[in-house]
Amino acid sequence: MKSFRLFFGFCLTCFLHFFSSCTEEPIYNDLSNIDNNIDTLLITDIFGYNYQISPNISGYNKLFVGSNEEFTFLSSLFNFPSNSWDTFFDSTVTVDSIFFKVFSGDSLIENNPNLNLCFSTDSIFDESNSLVSELGNVVFDEWVNVGIPSVEVVIDTSDTISTFQETVLKWDIGSVVETIIDTLTLHRTFSLSLPSGSSSFFELYSREYSSGSLDPKIEVYYRREIGSNPDSSVVDTLTRIIYVSEDISVIETLEIDDNGNNNILISRARGSRAILNIPFDSLSLPQYSVIRSANLSLFQPGDSLDNFSVRMDPLKFLPNSGSSIFNADPYENLGMYFSSAIVASNKLQISLKSYFQSILMTDSLTNVGLKFSASTTNDLFESVNFDLSHINNKLEIFYVSP
Repeated sequence: MKSFRLFFGFCLTCFLHFFSSCTEEPIYNDLSNIDNNIDTLLITDIFGYNYQISPNISGYNKLFVGSNEEFTFLSSLFNFPSNSWDTFFDSTVTVDSIFFKVFSGDSLIENNPNLNLCFSTDSIFDESNSLVSELGNVVFDEWVNVGIPSVEVVIDTSDTISTFQETVLKWDIGSVVETIIDTLTLHRTFSLSLPSGSSSFFELYSREYSSGSLDPKIEVYYRREIGSNPDSSVVDTLTRIIYVSEDISVIETLEIDDNGNNNILISRARGSRAILNIPFDSLSLPQYSVIRSANLSLFQPGDSLDNFSVRMDPLKFLPNSGSSIFNADPYENLGMYFSSAIVASNKLQISLKSYFQSILMTDSLTNVGLKFSASTTNDLFESVNFDLSHINNKLEIFYVSP
């Protein structure tokens, strides 16, 4: 059956190509006489459920420390590349000063700079693979506590009106310089955290925020001796900037509440995703049908959140699990036929055309479920809720059959 479908599709493509290539002038025709071949399949039996994973907030353009409404960020972590310190392995180099810097768009940080910097030579995390739920167990008691920063508010005075640019938080890390430039030190990890019981909240720029100027970084000021005799000259105040290679905020896992009967919640910071089951298979449409559009419409229960982007991924299989809370996501994506759409006017309309057309043409492809998650472009703190019992929810498929 699969071979015949492929052969049929190949012949149809060749015919259309030949026909179009032989036609120099456009052909106009009344297509009203083929209306009987165009039809609509309407599916309203849409069911789903929520599940929760360790929040995936790596790659976000901001870093957070402290409590913001219902979310608590335990720390922010920074890795620096091991191959960036070769300059300081040279015995002719003397480090004069070394600073750790992060930047913020908050001009009020200088009023409350109680942000502790700690240092460790252990490999604490991997930005792409570490689970936030596991990083929440990191204890800083054995780390070197560098202390709180000095704070500078940068003002642009190039115009007649002084304009705030950014706030710079700077730590003198000279106390750990020998460890940092030690050839035996493989890992250089820093953390920012608040004292226990603090109610402060800090929003900082991550390495994804800019092209480098506002990245977390280490600035090293040093001298290099020229020559080997006592009268050798010295080149002074050379500078080396070492940019962070990985950074991530550690958020405290917040279990989602009972979201009500047949409602689904999608949120990055909560790690909340949803599985939808839509009854569609290779027998849902007449044989050799061509789908012109297949749009799924879901509605919010009275919310007014717009511009929230939702991603849909077909699943490979449904795991056998009675749980709804996981560290890693057990629902493996098919790896193709995904799509995304923006919520507008309390409605999400997302295309399933590519996936469903492939189900019709490929015998081995089975519709086992669809995963819905928050796109990485969304604001971290925003979420969207859909009522699967809404009267207007539907999957509408327009198709042409032979």
